Formats: sequence, structure tokens, C-alpha cells
Amino acid sequence: MGIFNNIDSTSNQNDIKQTEVETNLTRRSRVRRTERFLKGPIALPEIAAASRLPGKALAVLLAIHHQSDLTGRPVVTLPARLLADLGISRGAKSRGLQVLEKAGLVTVARSRGRAARIQLRTTP
Repeated sequence: MGIFNNIDSTSNQNDIKQTEVETNLTRRSRVRRTERFLKGPIALPEIAAASRLPGKALAVLLAIHHQSDLTGRPVVTLPARLLADLGISRGAKSRGLQVLEKAGLVTVARSRGRAARIQLRTTP
């Protein structure tokens, strides 16, 4: 018998504590999971056209782009939480969709009792 037979190998395992050390990489990773980002590319003529429109049309267009990229679907709805984060009220959303549709930047399908379904147009 060796000298190590009397040592209980599991007794020290309960005393070991794990601590995660925050690094720049883990900090950036945490921020990416909690904050919203806009993915591109978005054509500058499209942004320029929306910026000339009244009200919050540009913000609504960016919200549509964000939602479309996030879901990976061509037809999207705009969740109230996203609009609230961007400071867009229901009325501003409605007016923004109307002017974006009139400018030819989006198509909107409206149905009573359902959220507006919005699709970006490729050529305004």
C-alpha cells in the first residue's frame, strides 16, 4: 500500500470555487446579447429618400430593416417593444408606414385585428 491510500480525493473538490473573470471578449459578448444592432448593407439612396419624408419615417424604415434581418423573413411586423425602444408611438408608426408606402419604399398589408405586415421593396 502506498502513502496516498489514506487521502480522500473527493474531500477537496467541494472546497474549490469557480469564478469567471470578465475580459474584454466576455464583456463585448454580453453587450451583443443584450443590445440591439442594425445589420447592413442598407442602400444610401433608400436612407436618403426616407430622411426626406416627414415624421419618424426614417426610424420606422430602420426598424423594418432591423426586424427583417433579425427574423430572416421578407414580411415582418413591428413589435411594440422595438418601437418603444426607438421612441416610435403607434400613431407615428402608422403615419411612417403610410409615407414609406407612398414613397415606394415598402409594401404594407393591413387586415382588421392583425398587425400590419410589411415588406421592404428592393427598388423604390
